[in-house]
Amino acid sequence: MWSLWGAPLWALAQGGANPPPDPGVERRRVILGQGGIPVALLLPPQDGPFARASSALLAGVMAGHARDGEGLQVEVFEVDHQADQLAVVYAELQERGFAMALGPLTRNGASALLELGGVAVPTLALNLPERDLPVPPRIAFFGLATESESRQVARHAFVQSVRRSPGRRPRAAAVMSASPLARRSVQAFGEAWVEQGGDFRGVVEFTGPPPSRDLQARLGTPAPDVVFLAMGAEQARALRPAVGPDAAVWSTSLASIGNTAQLRLPELDGMRLVEMPWQVEPDHPAVMSYPRAPAGFNVEMQRLYALGIDAFRVARQMLAVPGPFQLDGVTGRLRFDPAQSPRIERTAVLSEYRGGLPVALQIR
Repeated sequence: MWSLWGAPLWALAQGGANPPPDPGVERRRVILGQGGIPVALLLPPQDGPFARASSALLAGVMAGHARDGEGLQVEVFEVDHQADQLAVVYAELQERGFAMALGPLTRNGASALLELGGVAVPTLALNLPERDLPVPPRIAFFGLATESESRQVARHAFVQSVRRSPGRRPRAAAVMSASPLARRSVQAFGEAWVEQGGDFRGVVEFTGPPPSRDLQARLGTPAPDVVFLAMGAEQARALRPAVGPDAAVWSTSLASIGNTAQLRLPELDGMRLVEMPWQVEPDHPAVMSYPRAPAGFNVEMQRLYALGIDAFRVARQMLAVPGPFQLDGVTGRLRFDPAQSPRIERTAVLSEYRGGLPVALQIR
């Protein structure tokens, strides 16, 4: 039996036994709540590569339901990211009268959702699709996309650069690890920087150890005002001294270690980034309202735990009051206007490494 925190998931959940599974549809024997409005949670298979991510998200949904779940019943469906399997699930959801579906969790799953051409059950996908496809009615997207954070970083960094060097176009360059995630991050940052009127000098990409030698020469002359790092925290720590003292260094939550007492990276002090309140604002009212994630959760699992909390809160809001809304979430300030975009807009918290940890700079 697949388990979380050492206990079978069905033992942690409330409610009775699930109905027998239909062909092609598996379940994790989890039902949260009894009676009420039925909501489906679509999670990747427990024996696949996303099992840990799935367990963290489920734990967050469970935390959200424990506090705010009155009148809602959540049933977990295990489904791969193939369109044909999703079609089987949605046929059952429609037949059984589900009011909403949360998921899929993966980018491939979100893409497969659009390939269906439409769904009968309102759906909040928890990732963005790989491809730019038309979005049918009743589908919205909410997630932790690095592209959104990169655009926010570009806006913050541009304003800071204009203040420091008025009268000329601010210059920016990027250093990135060789990964699809880093590439998406840099592309979004560069596009947002240019849209504001900045000069984007290009990208230094590395496949092995971070390029600590001759990096300033590779970043061009005159030196950039801003260097954007698209990489993890350990890589950023190795690279940070090579950037030099003159450029402002920025990153996204990719380079965040969260707020943990077990690890500190003082080499990153002064680097700015954006991060979710869950990681950098322990006194945030929403953050204090929910239990902390299990101690064994790493930074990425912590983020998915927070996503699960806010995904449940967003779903509840969408069911209660159709139309535009704003929510002060544990993942950021959330805004949704279905007339403008199918995406939940998430604004993260401006933060800076101080004393080896990222801390919030915004004053609420």
